[in-house]
Amino acid sequence: MRLTGPTGIGIRALLGAGITAVTLLASAYVVTVFAAAVLIFVAMQLGPLEFTETGFLWALAIGAIPVLPCFAIVIAHAIRLERVELLEGTVPAAEIDADGGRSLEASVTRLATQFGIATPEVRVRPDVMPLAYTTARPTDPVLAVRRRGSPVIVVSKGLVQTLSSDEREAVLAHECAHLANDDLQLTSWLLVPLFAAEFLYEADENDEDDHWRLDPLGWALTSLSLVGVGVFARGRELAADCAAVEATGDPGALASALERLANRRRRRRRRPSTDLRHAQSTNAINVVPTLGEGVDSGGLRSTHPPLEVRLRALRSVAAA
Repeated sequence: MRLTGPTGIGIRALLGAGITAVTLLASAYVVTVFAAAVLIFVAMQLGPLEFTETGFLWALAIGAIPVLPCFAIVIAHAIRLERVELLEGTVPAAEIDADGGRSLEASVTRLATQFGIATPEVRVRPDVMPLAYTTARPTDPVLAVRRRGSPVIVVSKGLVQTLSSDEREAVLAHECAHLANDDLQLTSWLLVPLFAAEFLYEADENDEDDHWRLDPLGWALTSLSLVGVGVFARGRELAADCAAVEATGDPGALASALERLANRRRRRRRRPSTDLRHAQSTNAINVVPTLGEGVDSGGLRSTHPPLEVRLRALRSVAAA
């Protein structure tokens, strides 16, 4: 069943949030059990105390009371840290090549007016890998009912050098569409388990077949996180593609941009990815996947629709 309409996208958002909530609660439970086990062990060592099974469950329940609020604080901190990492090393577009920077800013200003959103800042990363994603500032509210804060569109020098001006505008329209669709806040929450997994566990995306054997807990946390993000993100990527075409009136520009970026990724696949410290989370919000084959295959752990699906949708828009 394809869930790409407004109702379907709402269902995707609920499913993604539900999977992420279960992942976070499971993580909190593991922390609680560990903390309770340590406290019980210490108590038994200090005195002649004995814990029955019922006593252990009560200790576990009582131990959860201070742990869960602390866990919520940790999540909020993780979101802010995630934003810091996504903006690290970026510079305002105006500080790069003058004409190129002004062109990027002019395009975003024009597109923001079309989408009816506040004009986001454009920042540029020095990475050679083509990147384009939207994030919030670390000082913006972690949770807000209405749009608040100053979102930022980040592009890399690699993307600017790879795409033509029409293709760059199509990609910027795609990112503005994410803002207009209110994707930013929920995406930030959905990325928390994945971002935490990247801090806690080191994995080689080129050797994933052995990763689950060597580090099953890290593999499980990363996989569940990817499922939660992917359920939501795959539908939103298609929605942003369609909205970008409506804004630019040029489905061919976005289609050629997606193909060019995908081909660039395939050419770089055999070389180590030294550009990104948080490869999985950046991959999840980039306009196209940045990692190896399989991440856009349409499976449960893929964060993007298959390229063929996106191109087919763009062709149908062009034919309409």
